[in-house]
Amino acid sequence: MKKKALFFDYDGTLISDETHTIPKSARKVLNKLKDKGYLLFLNTGRTKAILDPIISELDFDGQILGCGSYIEYHDKVLYDVDVDKQLYEAIIQKVAACHVDAFFEGTHALYMTHGIQSPRLLDLLERYHDANMVMKSVDDLEDDFVKMFVSYQDLDKEQEFHDFIIQNFEYIDRGQHCAELILKGHSKATGIQFIMDKLNIDIENCYVFGDSNNDLAMFRFVENSALLGNANEHLHEEVMHVCSDVDHDGLMEAVNAFQLL
Repeated sequence: MKKKALFFDYDGTLISDETHTIPKSARKVLNKLKDKGYLLFLNTGRTKAILDPIISELDFDGQILGCGSYIEYHDKVLYDVDVDKQLYEAIIQKVAACHVDAFFEGTHALYMTHGIQSPRLLDLLERYHDANMVMKSVDDLEDDFVKMFVSYQDLDKEQEFHDFIIQNFEYIDRGQHCAELILKGHSKATGIQFIMDKLNIDIENCYVFGDSNNDLAMFRFVENSALLGNANEHLHEEVMHVCSDVDHDGLMEAVNAFQLL
């Protein structure tokens, strides 16, 4: 039998956006899939520094982190990249000039700008603090930065920052004047391609599960795709199956739709 690989987004797909916990039904599904011998991969926008400790309780074969910028298989690092240090100063200066609240997400720490006002980023900071993640000031930024999450405080500067940053980053609109920024040439789809090439897995034997805009690349890359929840209705036409959210057994619904169990 040819190997089948399943790739799961984390936030909103495995973990509830409401309770910030992994529902029992989702854990049960993952255990059953593992028992069936499928290869299971976490495929998330989160970098290693802000990965929930709870992930260690789930039996994944590998992890694609930071939207394809860091890849592990059976605890061995297969791919790791970060932002060219020459870009640091220019990016930090532009963030300040455009009054952007920003997270610089790395492998070892999360770096943040001063005086963050964005309610969305403040909520994330509270969650990261509660999870004892390593968080530092942007003043301490080292060569350990692969991704950004930004929120605009001066909307008149939004286009200016956008035009600057897209020279080196893929730009994913996350709504509410927030954006996720990923190193050009990387996505959840490139991470899947890397695993396919490394493990000799055919694309028709890949399955992807997600819920939001940063899953679009893998939805378009892999035909066997499932969207959990209805928060992003514009993604319906991009996937094979639309299912309930994870709080309402959406993961089991998606797996059953593919007849994997």
